[in-house]
Amino acid sequence: MEPSAKKSKMSGNNKYKPNKKKYFQNSKRQYLQPGQRGFFATCNMNEKGCVRECYNLLNHYADILYGPEQEEVQEEPEKNQPKAEGEPEKATEKAASEEDPDDDDLEAAAAKCRESLSSRKVRFQNVDTGTTNCVFIRTLLEDPVTLGKHIVQDIAATGKSMSRFVLRLVPIETVCRANMPDIVEAAGALFDKHFLKEPSSYGIIFNHRFNQQIKRDQVITQLAELVNSKNVGNKVDLQKAQKSIIVEVLRGWCLLSVIDNYLDCKKFNLAELANPGDKKSNDESDSKSVKSLEKGDSKEEAEEPKEGAKQIQETAEDAKQIQ
Repeated sequence: MEPSAKKSKMSGNNKYKPNKKKYFQNSKRQYLQPGQRGFFATCNMNEKGCVRECYNLLNHYADILYGPEQEEVQEEPEKNQPKAEGEPEKATEKAASEEDPDDDDLEAAAAKCRESLSSRKVRFQNVDTGTTNCVFIRTLLEDPVTLGKHIVQDIAATGKSMSRFVLRLVPIETVCRANMPDIVEAAGALFDKHFLKEPSSYGIIFNHRFNQQIKRDQVITQLAELVNSKNVGNKVDLQKAQKSIIVEVLRGWCLLSVIDNYLDCKKFNLAELANPGDKKSNDESDSKSVKSLEKGDSKEEAEEPKEGAKQIQETAEDAKQIQ
C-alpha cells in the first residue's frame, strides 16, 4: 500500500508541472536569408568574443559616419486598421480577460517585451551561420563596403585594431543560395554596379566551408565570363587587382561582394593592418643579415690572396738561405 500512497501524493502534487514548458522554449535565433547584407568575420575558437568585438567596432565607426542609432519599431497594421462590426465584442472580452486578477502579470510583461524586441529594427544583428569560427553580422545599411573601408583605413592609420578575437572583417553586399543559377543571378546584379561603366582589373577570391558540391573552377570560370560580358576592357590581374570579387560559401549559402584595393588592404585582416611594422622589421633584419654575410665573404676572399703572397715570400727566403 505504501507505493500506491506515494504515487497518489506525487500525482496530487502539480506544483511544478505548469512551469516545465518554460525550460523547453525554442530559442529565437536568426539565420542567413537571401538578400541580406552585412559583415563576414572570422575568429579563433572564441565566437562570443568575436561577436562582441564586431558589435563594438561596427557601432563605434557607424556612429562616427552616420550618427547614433535611432530605434525604429515596425508598425503593426492590425492596430491601425478600422474595426469591423463584430469586433467590439471581442475587444470587450479581451479587456475583461486583461482585468481578470487571475492572469499572471509577469507573463504578460514578458510577452510585451518579446513583442517589442521582435518588432525592433537594429542596425547590426548577429546571424547564425552554422559554421565554426565564422560570424555574420547582418546590417540595415545600404552600402556596408563604405563602412568596412573606413574601419580598415582608420586601423591602418592609427595602428590600433580595437579587437582581440576578430581576424578578418569583410563587408558582404549580398547573400544567396549556394547553387550556380542563384550565384550567377546575384552576381549579375552586383557586377552591373561595379564592372559595367569603366574597365578595370579584377581577381576572384573563392573560399568554401562545409560544402563540397560547389566547385572552385566552375564558379571562377562562370563569374569571369560574366564580368567580361559586362565590359570587354575588364582584365584579370591576380597580384594587383583593382577590384576583388569575394565568394564565401558557408554550407548552403554564398556570400558575395566586390571590394576595391582588397589586396592592398591586407585582405581586411585587422591584425596585419594594425602591425605592419613587424613584417618590415623582419624583412630589414633579413636584408641586413644577407649584406653582412656578403661583406664577410668579400673580406675572406680579400684576405686569401694576402696569405698566399706571404707564403710565397717565405718559401723564397728559405731557398736563398739554403743556397
